[in-house]
Amino acid sequence: MEQQKLEELTKQTMLLRELNKQALVHFKKYSESEEVADFFADVKPFADEVKDNLEQWTPNVLKWLESKKPPYIHPQQIDELVENFEILSVTCFQKDTRNKKLMDRYKSIEYTLSLVAQSLDGN
Repeated sequence: MEQQKLEELTKQTMLLRELNKQALVHFKKYSESEEVADFFADVKPFADEVKDNLEQWTPNVLKWLESKKPPYIHPQQIDELVENFEILSVTCFQKDTRNKKLMDRYKSIEYTLSLVAQSLDGN
């Protein structure tokens, strides 16, 4: 994979890590207050941003996985990350979301993204 594409993949990975942190901020905001998230003003724009970024990142990271074959990262993990992130991007706004379940998703996403980031730094 050429250097420019690796740099782009690194940027995309960092952006997804930032969005994951934002999801945690949203969760804390809405679970600890009486405020209710507005679907069209809050939930949908964030979920759409996550989905759009995942759609750009996924083919790039899968192509990179195929060519570099980094240890400890497999296509199935990427599929699980995408699924978890799409769920997290909506549930982080819901008051009735269980803290443990949300934190498990958040940590799983962060773990996989950090593995990708570390492996990219090594290339």
